[in-house]
Amino acid sequence: MRAIYLSSIRRANVRSQYVLMELVETEKDYVRDLSSVVDGYIANLERMELPADLVGKDKIIFANIAQILEFHKNFLKEIEKCLDNYEVAGSAFVKYVRRLETMYVRYCQNKPKSDYLVSQEDFEQFFAETKAKLGHKVALSDLLIKPVQRIMKYQLLLKDILKFTERAKDKTDMLKKALVVMHVVPKACDDMMQVGRLQNFDGSLNAQGKLLYQGTLPISDSQGGTSQKSKDRRIFLFEQSVIIADHIPPKKEFGNPIYIFKNQIMVNKMLFEPSVPDDPLKFIIRSSDPAQPTAFIATAQTQEEKNEWVRYISEQLDQQKRMLAALVDPRRFMDDLSGSMAGMGL
Repeated sequence: MRAIYLSSIRRANVRSQYVLMELVETEKDYVRDLSSVVDGYIANLERMELPADLVGKDKIIFANIAQILEFHKNFLKEIEKCLDNYEVAGSAFVKYVRRLETMYVRYCQNKPKSDYLVSQEDFEQFFAETKAKLGHKVALSDLLIKPVQRIMKYQLLLKDILKFTERAKDKTDMLKKALVVMHVVPKACDDMMQVGRLQNFDGSLNAQGKLLYQGTLPISDSQGGTSQKSKDRRIFLFEQSVIIADHIPPKKEFGNPIYIFKNQIMVNKMLFEPSVPDDPLKFIIRSSDPAQPTAFIATAQTQEEKNEWVRYISEQLDQQKRMLAALVDPRRFMDDLSGSMAGMGL
């Protein structure tokens, strides 16, 4: 029995080592791909006379990919150490989580604009010619999607490393922390890619604060007791406002939707009805501003989905109330906060 047990431990160690090697080797491939963009396309464009329509748009197309490359050159050196010490695979992600999130959220938010420009007929032809000139086998669009794919891939690799490390009966605390943070970062990136597909919004998205929740729901407008037929709309719940946009499905099979701005409700003026008589899946949001008389009646697909919306909206409204209370009576707010912390034994 002991021999079988030791054999299973060794087998788990071998499998863990294979995944660690995959992490390192795919990171090397990733750095090469990024270098193809930065040292190939970007460097080449800097030496060329660009088409008039492309002047100034190269920064939108490539965003901060050069910054991402410089980071990953150093990150590669760090994670190469995991072949000798598996815990480095976890500690590296925990150590650099803020930089990863900052860089990739910025890249992903810009990605829909980049996709649009690269797909334009004039630019597409220009980049095809540049690809041939550079002798590249991979199209620019396929290279520009690499950062999105890579940031999503890390959690899958970490999950496998954790699985085999647990089977090998080794310590897993750092790997578990890494898996948590590398679940959060890709979600933030995906969220901001969706935000990047929002069109016709004249305000500053950065001024709306952190994106808390989002989703597409059937929503009908109601004004003066008259409701219109519901349409699929995207709701973006930010710290400072709710943005509602028409959801336009992709025209191509593997395309992406776009969102056309329709309305904005500031959270500090938002009125929320978490339940509607005779329909447990509906909720209503509206503004207290008389200049915005329209109520938006949203219908969730499931009770679970509705509960999530109610939770996020209610929490943000409660947060707004606490902030207002702190501004109106700071001393009382601090006394209440101290009492709450004392009640929790803090």
